[in-house]
Amino acid sequence: MQTPAVDADGTSVTKRWLALTSAWTEGPKPRRILAELAIVAVDLALATLAGVALDRLGLGADAIVIVYVLAVQMVSLATVSHVVCGVATALSVALFCFFFTEPRYHLVAWGSQYPGTFAVMCIVALVSSLISMRLRRNARESQAASHMMRVLLQTNHALQRCDSVQSVMGEAGRQLARLVSGTVVLYLPNDSGLLEPGALFLPDGTDAPLPDAGALDGTGVIAGPRAPRQPNVPIEVSVAMRAFENGEPAGNGTSLFSSASGFYLPVGEKDGPLGVFAVLGPGVPLSQGERDMARAVAGETSLALGRELAAQKREQAMVLAKNEQLRANLLRSISHDLRTPLTSIGGAADVLLEADDPAPTAPAPVAPAPVASPAAPAPPPALAPGRRVQLERSIRDDARWLAATVENLLAMTRLTGEGVRLTRTLELMDDVVEEALRHVDPKVADHVLSAEPSRGLCLVSVDARLMVQVLVNLVNNAVKYTPAGSRITVRVERHAPAAEPGHAPAAGERDVVTTSVTDDGPGIAPADRDRVFDTFYTVGRGLADGRRSFGLGLALCKSIIEAHGGAIRLEPNRADGHGCVFSFDLPACDLGSDLEGGGVPDEQ
Repeated sequence: MQTPAVDADGTSVTKRWLALTSAWTEGPKPRRILAELAIVAVDLALATLAGVALDRLGLGADAIVIVYVLAVQMVSLATVSHVVCGVATALSVALFCFFFTEPRYHLVAWGSQYPGTFAVMCIVALVSSLISMRLRRNARESQAASHMMRVLLQTNHALQRCDSVQSVMGEAGRQLARLVSGTVVLYLPNDSGLLEPGALFLPDGTDAPLPDAGALDGTGVIAGPRAPRQPNVPIEVSVAMRAFENGEPAGNGTSLFSSASGFYLPVGEKDGPLGVFAVLGPGVPLSQGERDMARAVAGETSLALGRELAAQKREQAMVLAKNEQLRANLLRSISHDLRTPLTSIGGAADVLLEADDPAPTAPAPVAPAPVASPAAPAPPPALAPGRRVQLERSIRDDARWLAATVENLLAMTRLTGEGVRLTRTLELMDDVVEEALRHVDPKVADHVLSAEPSRGLCLVSVDARLMVQVLVNLVNNAVKYTPAGSRITVRVERHAPAAEPGHAPAAGERDVVTTSVTDDGPGIAPADRDRVFDTFYTVGRGLADGRRSFGLGLALCKSIIEAHGGAIRLEPNRADGHGCVFSFDLPACDLGSDLEGGGVPDEQ
């Protein structure tokens, strides 16, 4: 079988000889038989010349016998046929008898010792030649196995760097093309389940343009005009379909379509392959060793595809589980949080209606005789003005909370759906803050709310309605979770973007407008800071349940800010020693360069 040359660092004589002999294939060929006979003739001729020199030096017949045995061993290393080795052994004995026994230059030897010498010479030459052939074959097989392991290791490393099914298939095709120094065609199933060429890989490991559907002639070979780097390769869809359906290799070297031009390997799971590689040698069929290595690469590819598909299934399962958890959390929150204000509104309305209903009057007597009638029920006590105002405020507050919750749900649905459009306009962040403070929770009157003037020209391109909702949610969150009398401060400033540690800010990078909402309340525990922006999460209780908090406000703020290309974060209020600072950054704009872009809808 064919094996490539040894590594560049193999400079020893043994490695070079193995590299030379390893190119000699094991299969019988007429031309090679003639070459082997020529090798025998040259080798024995050199051995005879060496024997003549030794004979003149008076070293005797024993040294000459060793030279001929060595010559037979050299023949066994350079040839693969046992018959040729036998011929070389017989010729070596005949040449020794002809040139170095008495009488000289005759095939007759005088002396009782020569028959035994000839027998020992034949046995030693044959046994040593067989051992040499076995050692050479083992060395070649070991070299081929080493090469296969090296190829598989390289393929495994290359496939591990792939992050999708498409990249795995592409890298495997390039590896196969480099391995066999030929062309590889990747067949992929279409929507109807039939295979068609999906990719073409050249011997140098690069991709080639695919042929058009009309570029196939009647024999299934790409014909007609082709791209400069597009080879003329056979397209055998029927062979590929058989390998795809059976999950087993087909084509040249197999029992299925053995006359095909290529070797067809399905990749993926055996019960459901993802595609078929057609491995085409450089003008000649693949050897058994090349087919074995192609099978090994296909096996590595199938394992990599299995890992990638398993990772995709795990990711899909995680997404489904997360969606189911979100749906369950939403239903649980609705069943508790919406029922509480609705019950409160209904109860307050019943009390008000009962207080406003007139007292029932007793029916007029019909009997002539005066009979004592039962006492009329006493009218319900009138509501005190303070109690009435309290009930009305309760209804108003619950209605506002329901309206805000529904608005947050609708906004979250719009942002997470497809086709959401942000109507961007150039706005001063101070104006956005001023508008937002008009719509915050009325309970802010129990706190000290202030808005500091901005520092610099804080011009941003935003959807003003959504940005107002962000600020309303942040301020209302501070009102809800801080005690009465707490200070809440809104700040806006423009500054250069913060550089990473050890790096200077990039030249030409836009300034950033940072808006922060600071309070001096009790603050948020470090364990909860990383999750406050999660949907349905509320501080101190995990998932929202049983209180007037869906855990949607901060999650909605994060979605809106990220849709604008910004970032939001939570930090402790280190200035006061307690409390929170919610800040978000937006790219700053300039009147001169960004005026034309204002108001242009931006689809997310």
